Amino acid sequence: MKKIALFVAFFGKATLLTWAQDANLTQFYASPLYLNPALTGATPYFRLSALYRNQWPQLPYAYHVNQFSADYNWDYYDSGVGILLLQDRIGSMAASDTRFSASYAYRARLHKNVVLRLGLQAGIGLRNTDWQRFVFEDQLKSGGATAESFAYPTILYPDLAVGALLHRADFWIGIAAFHLTRPSVGILHHAERLSRRFAIQAGYRIDLDPTEEEKITLSPALLYQRQANFEQVDLGVNLYYQPLLLGIWYRGMSLQHSAVAGVVGFRLKNALAISYSYDLALSQLHRLGGAHEMVLLYQPLDKRRKRGSKHVPCPVAF
Repeated sequence: MKKIALFVAFFGKATLLTWAQDANLTQFYASPLYLNPALTGATPYFRLSALYRNQWPQLPYAYHVNQFSADYNWDYYDSGVGILLLQDRIGSMAASDTRFSASYAYRARLHKNVVLRLGLQAGIGLRNTDWQRFVFEDQLKSGGATAESFAYPTILYPDLAVGALLHRADFWIGIAAFHLTRPSVGILHHAERLSRRFAIQAGYRIDLDPTEEEKITLSPALLYQRQANFEQVDLGVNLYYQPLLLGIWYRGMSLQHSAVAGVVGFRLKNALAISYSYDLALSQLHRLGGAHEMVLLYQPLDKRRKRGSKHVPCPVAF
């Protein structure tokens, strides 16, 4: 097993360190169930979100993230329900982490326009490594199959997260905790556990449209995350000028681990949004090709303005 560890350390240390942490998204606001379980159902009707991220594309072991979520505002019961499917992959190393989760959130109106949401997310994860894609020292000597044995090619683990969110139609602040049970996820031995991730989020929507139709809005937001010894701050702002979206974002805690990102997108027919972002590292990592991120978000707006609806808009997504 020491030979395996040496191989991994030499060829994929940076990528495996990334894999040991949860995926960090530039457009975090566009993946609400991944951001905070309390956001489940925080939409006028229903919401569909799909995201793809390609990080360090210049490397053969580039880091890929795929996410899909769907949630529904169960307005009559002051609740929201949803599902989240995500997968992280390390290119040529054939390592993947796939998770499926179900989410529930309860909504309590504290004031006419102030809402408290409490969320719970439970699911199951599957980590898989195709060791046949690796070449070991004894294979280089013999030219045949390796004599190494792999005790844990596949790991199945439970996962649990909770969150809380306070919001008005123009402001939101939330807190969430993930991997509460710290499941065993080690690819070499079961002693390795997934560290808990803690996150604090906040944002504000400023209406710049004199007609009060929200055709021009400015949306600054902040996300702080900590997982084991890793911590990160994301902050930036999106400008929406119907139908165009433009944004500028910063991520990091130090110059060695920081990046700036630009966002451009469109919102079509007041429901379907398409956006793209590119991350540029402010360190030597910029030579690895940065990160590309694509988002499709379908969220029907203003379709549920019927008498008796309890919904208070949450301004997380643009």
